[in-house]
Amino acid sequence: MRKLFILLLGIVFYSCSENDRLIYSEGMHDIYYSDVTKDKDSIFVSLLTAERELTTTINVKLLGDTLRVSEKFKLEVIPGKTTAKEGVHYQKLPETYEFPTGVFEYKMPVTLIKGDEGITKAPVILALRLVPVAGLGIAYENRSVVRLIISDMLRKPEGDAYYEDMGAFVGLFGEYSRKKHTMIIELTGHDFWDLGYGDRPDYNDDYKIYYESGYYTPYARKLYKIITENRIEDENGKVMQGWMVP
Repeated sequence: MRKLFILLLGIVFYSCSENDRLIYSEGMHDIYYSDVTKDKDSIFVSLLTAERELTTTINVKLLGDTLRVSEKFKLEVIPGKTTAKEGVHYQKLPETYEFPTGVFEYKMPVTLIKGDEGITKAPVILALRLVPVAGLGIAYENRSVVRLIISDMLRKPEGDAYYEDMGAFVGLFGEYSRKKHTMIIELTGHDFWDLGYGDRPDYNDDYKIYYESGYYTPYARKLYKIITENRIEDENGKVMQGWMVP
């Protein structure tokens, strides 16, 4: 009985210690990358539709109360995980960023540079780590690093399920080809994964085409009309055919 009592006491003490660590005081604020999960540590960024530069954003989330006074935080490039070059693939990062007051999420800008012939053949990686400072700590170490995968080429959709990118593409636009993908970009003015086009706050970034099918449906109908009224060959010389348009 005495052993059981000691065991229960230990469990209560451990639980209290765990809860104590989860309690945030009014002055405690920590940040992390909300786009990073246990299954995903990368964000793909295409420069295909950019002219010279593209400013992409990375979501940095606040754990704790919103700030009453804006706080600065730092970012560092991780050399061992980065193949991108400063001044060639991305602009030099500012010394500090500033997390604003009254919000739980800040869209941190990073400016990327187009022009390197190499990224038209293979992507480069820019690995960025959040650095703790006096006013802002790090909420989760395993969500403090993100990799930007930077390229200047088409990113082929992946996943055959209807809610995955390739499945959603086929449902909207029929059989995939690079030529058709390029025609869609010409119609819309952007690629599927570019920010700021049809984005909803609740979309799933892993399967963006599916969650934006309502936005793309009118373009699918325009593309169908173009393809069925003309003889257009894909990159392999195959004549593109019609499909069941939504």
